Amino acid sequence: MKRTYLVLCFLAAMVAGLSGCMKNDNQDEEKMVENETQIQEFLKKDSAGSSAVKDSSGMYYIIRKSNPNGQRVKKGDGATVRINGYLLNGTKVLSIENDSTFTFPAEGYSTNIFGLERGIFLMKTGEKATFLLPYYLAFGNVERVNIPAYSVIRLEMEFIKTRTEVQQIDDFLAKKQFKVSERTSDNWVIIRTNTVIGDTLGVGKSVSVKYIGKFLDDKKFDEGTIAVTTGTNGVIPGFDRAVRRMRKTEKAIIIFPSQLGYRATGSGKVPPYTPLQFEIEIL
Repeated sequence: MKRTYLVLCFLAAMVAGLSGCMKNDNQDEEKMVENETQIQEFLKKDSAGSSAVKDSSGMYYIIRKSNPNGQRVKKGDGATVRINGYLLNGTKVLSIENDSTFTFPAEGYSTNIFGLERGIFLMKTGEKATFLLPYYLAFGNVERVNIPAYSVIRLEMEFIKTRTEVQQIDDFLAKKQFKVSERTSDNWVIIRTNTVIGDTLGVGKSVSVKYIGKFLDDKKFDEGTIAVTTGTNGVIPGFDRAVRRMRKTEKAIIIFPSQLGYRATGSGKVPPYTPLQFEIEIL
């Protein structure tokens, strides 16, 4: 955080001098102290406030419902939670509609709330907890709809389940009841959806491929037609592998873990540690 402000200060100094940036830095420091006071006042009024634990990040949390036999999430696993977020005055500012759940890759930093990403590692499946997030772990120092700048956020979270990428793929296949044509040891899966006779394309072939990219909840993130030269690293590994093993005019659904996709960094609409499915056709 300090390093971020040093960079901002340097850029601002080139235009308008250092004083304005230093003022903002000082204001943020003051708001950290103010947030701490606000949290302490809130905990005094909470019947379980004395059991609150302060994390090294400055976040406080209370385990409301314990589950000693629950599972801990591992980095990259899909964590499924039920969450609601409030200002300290009780105003709801964050919720999942119809009491449904939200799944995100743990430590994939794919959400806008750093405290949520950090907090999931402090819980076990089946547990419920309250997290009190200083502004820098929540929505930051910029005003948003219904959320004033520098707001402490009370996050009520229930940890439903955690699944590895392989488990996510297995669950998806079971739900869809696909007839799997091939599954490799690194969990690359192909379901051929039409029958074409002839040699597979192999390496070094230039082809046109029509595709639709989806997450395993069937939400589409991309589609189009792309020119591919097989074996040249022009596309992600799982996609290239599929094209090499297919024939002209063949159609298939392919599924693979993030290691064969966008890995730990993600790309565009695709979060880190995300298994993917593609519907593809060799034109």
